[in-house]
Amino acid sequence: MLTLTNVRKTFGKTVAVDGLSLSVRKGELFGLLGPNGAGKSTTVSLAVGLLAPDTGTITIERFGNPAEPAVRQQIGVAPPTIALYELLSGEENLRFFGEVYGLSGAALARRVAWCLDFVGLTDRKNDATGKYSGGMKRRLNLAAALVHDPQLLLLDEPTVGVDPQSRNKIFENIEALHAEGRTIIYTTHYMEEACGCASALPSSMPDGCWRLAR
Repeated sequence: MLTLTNVRKTFGKTVAVDGLSLSVRKGELFGLLGPNGAGKSTTVSLAVGLLAPDTGTITIERFGNPAEPAVRQQIGVAPPTIALYELLSGEENLRFFGEVYGLSGAALARRVAWCLDFVGLTDRKNDATGKYSGGMKRRLNLAAALVHDPQLLLLDEPTVGVDPQSRNKIFENIEALHAEGRTIIYTTHYMEEACGCASALPSSMPDGCWRLAR
């Protein structure tokens, strides 16, 4: 589904990603593990076409280079920082992002309703996002990545700063998405999250575990 071949990315004298090659199969849940500063978020930005590699190639199966806008439409991303408009309600945020992806009318309404229900925020859909707890914002951040129904989902440290209840809800969401056959890349600096070594994770373990050492 996603292939990176000999990818290198530098920022001045800083080497963020150095000769990275990996292949994530369709339907795989892949843990990308490394400490802060290891290049995980840079790798995600490269994978979705927000950054161009200095050398190497990146390909989304059947679609091509993610730098192309049409290819990028096939990808959902939940960034490590909350990417929401706090003055808008949860529902308004999802409608906005759905419209950005070209959804409208009944199709948009169905996707927004599904996403709100999926992350457990239907009862708070009319509240301004700025009034949400940190965990609720994280869950809405995930919903925004799902609103256009992508088959490839990149979750960049999706549980940072969340309460245990929201953390478990996010894990349940990821397990459900994996069961549907979506391809998921999950970045974290927690070993137990990437490799399913702790009882806090769902019983199903990620199929892949890749460590970015620094």
